[in-house]
Amino acid sequence: MSIIITFLNGEKLRIKPDTYIRTSKALSSRFSDEGDTYYLEQIFEGNFKDGKQYNSIDEVAKIEGLLGTSDWFSVGKDSTKSIKTSSILSIERE
Repeated sequence: MSIIITFLNGEKLRIKPDTYIRTSKALSSRFSDEGDTYYLEQIFEGNFKDGKQYNSIDEVAKIEGLLGTSDWFSVGKDSTKSIKTSSILSIERE
């Protein structure tokens, strides 16, 4: 089974269970003693089927939960492209 992510610009991305995904969440340390800095915290890295921390057996619910808690994601181990999750229009099961 594949999951199809459709973006606001109409582009589509196919995610399979063995697709490598890396997700990050934007954080601000503006309250730190070291001044205002901004950075990303990686929250998931691996094949989507590795997401064992999710209780749902529904693959769409898993990817919705993962991307819903992330600000950025990339697909593929050697990817040099990060995608902003707010650019997602829909997620569907193929």
